[in-house]
Formats: sequence, C-alpha cells, structure tokens
Amino acid sequence: MRAKIVDLLHSPARTRGSGAWLIGQRGTVVMVLRNGTLALFELDDAAHDLPGGVRRWPVHWDDLLVYGTESGSDHPCEAYRLGLSGTGRQAVQHAVPLDTKISLCGEPVYPLPVCGWSMPFSPTADRACPNCIHLAALP
Repeated sequence: MRAKIVDLLHSPARTRGSGAWLIGQRGTVVMVLRNGTLALFELDDAAHDLPGGVRRWPVHWDDLLVYGTESGSDHPCEAYRLGLSGTGRQAVQHAVPLDTKISLCGEPVYPLPVCGWSMPFSPTADRACPNCIHLAALP
C-alpha cells in the first residue's frame, strides 16, 4: 500500500532520529512488524539519496497517511522467505517455502528470523541463488 510519512511521534527512536528528513517522504508499506504495530516502509527515492543509504524504515501506522492500496511489487518471489546456506560473506540466499528448511533448489538452509518474522526472499540480492530465482518465478 502507498503512504506518506506525516509525523514520527509514535515511531521507534532510530526512525525519529532522521525525522527532519523522513517527514513528507512517500513510499510503499512492504511488511507489517511487531504484531501489526509498525509498518516496514520503503521510500521511493534511490538509496544513495537517503540518510545512511537506508531505504526501509520501521514507522508506526499512526505516523503514516495511507492513500493507496497499490502493491509495491507483484514479483512471485515475494511468496518465499529468505533462507541461508553457508556462513559469513560466503552465505547464499535461497527462496524457502513457509514451514520448511529446504530451499526451492533443494539446498538445506537456516532461516534468518528478525523480531518474530522472517525476511522475504529478494531475487535482486547480490548473493541470491540463481536456481531459486528461476524456480520461484515459475507459475
């Protein structure tokens, strides 16, 4: 859904720290966090134009003006969560169906949970598995 940041009174302190720059920015809600109290908000601007190069910010719903229900992306890969194989800088990112520990390409993986939710698989990530990208895009 499309929204605009109109205030940061209820948002986390780190988000409020960049409030002077963030208020008035438009973007897309890409995920719901903390049992529905926060929205993970992706700004429309390119990363090099943003504070610290951060495109996604946790923002409280009361600080957003929601004005559209248009989805940010209809890519089929978004139906899968992120799973990793390998460690450190050698880790490969895989597309993993919910409630499994085997990626689409058959690789055993471990999830990367963050605050009770799993990150979605991103086919554009630098270390995304090419086989998973191909298999996730199939109908």
